[in-house]
Amino acid sequence: MSLHKRNSKNRLKIFVVLAIVVLLLSIAIGLHLDLLPLFSPLEEVFIDSSGYIEKGLSGPSRWGRHLWRSYLALHGVESENEALRKKVARLQREIVQYREALIANARLKRLLKVKRKIRTTTVMASVVGVDLAPWAGTITIDRGRKDGIRPGMAVLSGAGVVGQVIRSSFYFSKVLLLSDYDSAVAALVQRNRVRGILRGAGQGQCRLAYVGKEIDVEVGDEIITSGADQIFPKGLLLGRVSSVSRGPASDLFQVISVTPAVDFKRLEEVLILIKVHSIMRSRY
Repeated sequence: MSLHKRNSKNRLKIFVVLAIVVLLLSIAIGLHLDLLPLFSPLEEVFIDSSGYIEKGLSGPSRWGRHLWRSYLALHGVESENEALRKKVARLQREIVQYREALIANARLKRLLKVKRKIRTTTVMASVVGVDLAPWAGTITIDRGRKDGIRPGMAVLSGAGVVGQVIRSSFYFSKVLLLSDYDSAVAALVQRNRVRGILRGAGQGQCRLAYVGKEIDVEVGDEIITSGADQIFPKGLLLGRVSSVSRGPASDLFQVISVTPAVDFKRLEEVLILIKVHSIMRSRY
């Protein structure tokens, strides 16, 4: 770059600086002498320029205040959301408890209905253990000898017959379910009063034994206790016929499958019929 060009640029810079100084002095003199009509355009330029400068300088502080307010608002929302989450969780727990109470109430109402029909002393017990192996079926209840429970006592639920007590300790008892292979209950077909023996067949099922081939038995027939075994009162529901087969020609009796009225896997409460002298009669 030549010396002439550098001198020209320096002179231009000096001129611009002088012009700005003169402009500022003129504005100051005009404001002092109240010459607004003359200097109003210059004043507007000055005010606008200084306003932009002040706005630029105050921008970061305004942004910081806005950011802080936003943080406080978000923190408040987060706190409110946390409170709402806790409230929802509490309400869900209460709903589960109320639903469980309603279900339990329905079960207890069915047991109470059964209790009112039976003219004997009963004890209510909760199921605390279940053994549903394919070859056996027993449950454990939280009542024992201290409650008057003895082997041979009938055990019922709101749906029908569960089985009978086979062992009892001071605090707990074992109940043999209808579906156990060792179980046998005197029964009859309610529709036509045909008698038979309801035996356990494992896998939660039973068989109605000793019913001749000439007897009319249909799927859906209800099987009830006959009372002949002196353990179960007469007329209690045992189950319903699920299939009927004539079996081999050499057999004298039909093969009748019965599904128990009670779902043993869902038992929670039972009724035990108290007898003064109870003797186990589960085998025939």
